[in-house]
Amino acid sequence: MQIKFNSVEHRDFFMKQMQESKYDTYHQALFYTLGINKDFRDNFNTIFDKETDRIKPNVLYEPWQTSGSECVTKLAFNLWNGFVEEGHEKDSTPYELFACEHAPYFFEAIKLRFPEYCKEYKPRNNDASSR
Repeated sequence: MQIKFNSVEHRDFFMKQMQESKYDTYHQALFYTLGINKDFRDNFNTIFDKETDRIKPNVLYEPWQTSGSECVTKLAFNLWNGFVEEGHEKDSTPYELFACEHAPYFFEAIKLRFPEYCKEYKPRNNDASSR
């Protein structure tokens, strides 16, 4: 699978994190998603604890978070372990999460996390004569 990155920095961050961790779909999706923009790359250690291999949900309340960055964080956490913020379940629906500028890259993260379900299919010809 050819992974689409939004910048060289995004790609470099992803590659560096993957070299230093387990190579599985959970880590791929998390590191890809958290590498989307500079704020996440700069605050990575407040988002994920590499020693314990755990996310830090309290990061959702950090002052640097914006509505758009919360979407990225929530998707990354959900792809990691199914995390949904208690009492704010509605905020983790695709309707809410994909309403931001990073949505095109969210699809890439989903492909990384669930490669077995995201195979490329050829479009079907809907012409009745082909049946």
